[in-house]
Amino acid sequence: MRFSVKTEYAITAVLDMALNTDKGPAHVRAIARRQAIPVRFLEQVMASLKKAGLVESIRGAQGGYVLSRDPKTINVAQIVEAIEGPITPMDHPAGIPEYRHLQVNGYIIKGIWEDVRKAISNVLSTVSIEDMCKRKRDQERTVMYHI
Repeated sequence: MRFSVKTEYAITAVLDMALNTDKGPAHVRAIARRQAIPVRFLEQVMASLKKAGLVESIRGAQGGYVLSRDPKTINVAQIVEAIEGPITPMDHPAGIPEYRHLQVNGYIIKGIWEDVRKAISNVLSTVSIEDMCKRKRDQERTVMYHI
């Protein structure tokens, strides 16, 4: 399974908003500058996150984007699904609604792909944005000294 750059930008933007929540609503340009994301691209990402109900936009001079919920309740799987759609381990050709059911082996393969989908979903669902904020803060506290 591959995730697009758009998904990585979405996770990065949500993490940035969570880490900077004390500064008020986040402006797209500010997030883009801090995270080196193209503004136009980030605007599309934010629209997808808003449509999924993960962020809210606030209009006006002091407006911007805020997380719609506590970072503890937003997980990586929700962000991935907001950008990529449902988590699936592989694409299947248009017009074929199921994985290869042409032979008995197709049922076995479908079961394996379903196990892969569940494993990916379980991992992504267990990591909240709050967890990622803690990891980031811990990383910033760790200083390496070389002599």
